[in-house]
Amino acid sequence: METKRNKLDHIHLRSEQVNEVLESPPRWLIRWGSTVICLLIVMLFVMACLIRYPEFVDAPIVISSQNPPEKLEATINSKIEKIFVSDQAAVKKDQVILLLESNADYKDVMQLKAMVDDLTEDKLLHFPLEAATRFKLGEVQDDYTAFAKAIQDELLFSTLKPYDAEGVLAGRNIRDYQHRIVIMKQQYALEGNKLELTETNYKRSELLKTKGVISTLELENEKMKLLEQRKNYKNIQLSLAQLEESILTFKNQQTNVTINKSKDRTNFSTGSLLMLEKLRKSIHQWERAYLIKSSINGKVSYLKFLAANQFVKAGTVLLSILPDDRSRIVGQMHIAAQNQGKIKPDQNVLIKLDNYRYQEFGMAKGVVKSLSFTPDEDGKYYLEVTLQAGLKTSYGKQISFDKELTGQASIVTEKMSLAARIMNQLRSAFRYQQN
Repeated sequence: METKRNKLDHIHLRSEQVNEVLESPPRWLIRWGSTVICLLIVMLFVMACLIRYPEFVDAPIVISSQNPPEKLEATINSKIEKIFVSDQAAVKKDQVILLLESNADYKDVMQLKAMVDDLTEDKLLHFPLEAATRFKLGEVQDDYTAFAKAIQDELLFSTLKPYDAEGVLAGRNIRDYQHRIVIMKQQYALEGNKLELTETNYKRSELLKTKGVISTLELENEKMKLLEQRKNYKNIQLSLAQLEESILTFKNQQTNVTINKSKDRTNFSTGSLLMLEKLRKSIHQWERAYLIKSSINGKVSYLKFLAANQFVKAGTVLLSILPDDRSRIVGQMHIAAQNQGKIKPDQNVLIKLDNYRYQEFGMAKGVVKSLSFTPDEDGKYYLEVTLQAGLKTSYGKQISFDKELTGQASIVTEKMSLAARIMNQLRSAFRYQQN
């Protein structure tokens, strides 16, 4: 073993020239090599400062028009009674698309609706109650019955006029008592003259008694006549006051009749109007529950197979309506709080549509229009994107907007150099170590 080890020690792996170069390298190699490495480092740093590229904030996006498609759903559990509009057909505003099964007859409810919609306050008493009695109204029947009763009560009040007889009687009594007052005033004046004559006669009798011409008995008789005349005069005054008080009572009665008549007329009229509004509300609620109607002009698109007698659950979205006015296309996004602070208005947005592969059709381009100040209940911020060029892609292809589109959007934020990003990472790590 020792012999083999000594032999290995005497083996020369390199020549003397190679060993000389390795043991003492040339100075020019060290000098130029260091220079090149420093230049490379400086060049890399300069490039890191010059190279600037943006950061992208990605989020899903929904492309729709300024007037978004309307989605209609069933509000109750029921069966489909009738389908009025076929799939992909054009519809007008307030047009009925589907009818759900109810206890009422659709045509009867619609006819009643047309009758009450044109009804005004001055035409309430002319409502054709007999024509409406044959209607099958189902869920609306109770409110219609209350409305019909209110109309009938007002008709009876207008026909029977219960306060007119009392008012006429009060007026007749007033006229009668006024006539009696006229007669009573004439009698009052006459009694006043008689009282003056009686007082004069009594004074004359007193003078004659003083002279001894008449006896005491005769004087007392004259005094009794005077007292009797005064009594009659006072009685007429009292009767006159009673008549005037009776006239005042009858006038108050006449006023009360007018007030009560006006009050009841107002109550009946108000009750009829109230029942009319309640009936209109009931019809409106029936329409909302059992009629699927379009609120815009557009095109119908059924989201599932639908047929008559098919059962649908409340809350099930049955169809959507794409509006005719689709001139202005917008994108709707919900951005997470992370990197939300980097998003500003007028930043470019690159959109990859799910319906059209961007490798084949290219990407659509938009601009950030607005960003909500506060997040929603899910902690996300609503962002609206304006597509100024519409759906014209980066490949020059024009995509037709005939349905709501979804995709993935990338918001191009502010550009930052590579050196600044590295420094931010180093600064963050340094502060983390200090803390």
